[in-house]
Amino acid sequence: PDPEVARQRFGAVSDQLQATNKVLKKHGRSGKESVAALQALADLFMPIKLVPKQFDVLVERVRGALDRLRQQERAIMQLCVRDARMPRADFLRLFPSNETDQTWSGDL
Repeated sequence: PDPEVARQRFGAVSDQLQATNKVLKKHGRSGKESVAALQALADLFMPIKLVPKQFDVLVERVRGALDRLRQQERAIMQLCVRDARMPRADFLRLFPSNETDQTWSGDL
């Protein structure tokens, strides 16, 4: 690949990333502007081909984050079911819509 073309592409990605971060801070992740900015960033990433080693590093980061999330959810379930004696079926029914609600446990 031509280094000048690569420099232009990565420069465009960097510029769009900065713009996307500003939009995310202002409108949140679910705002229309945020969705459009994230899509623009994804469109810039699409033509970039990664070598397997780079791809594996990115995938490993995502897998690691997902593993940490699952561990935390398991810990929350243990606290609710084992320690607070909440029926497991109730936890499985109520928790999925309240993962980010910090006041959820106080409402029980």
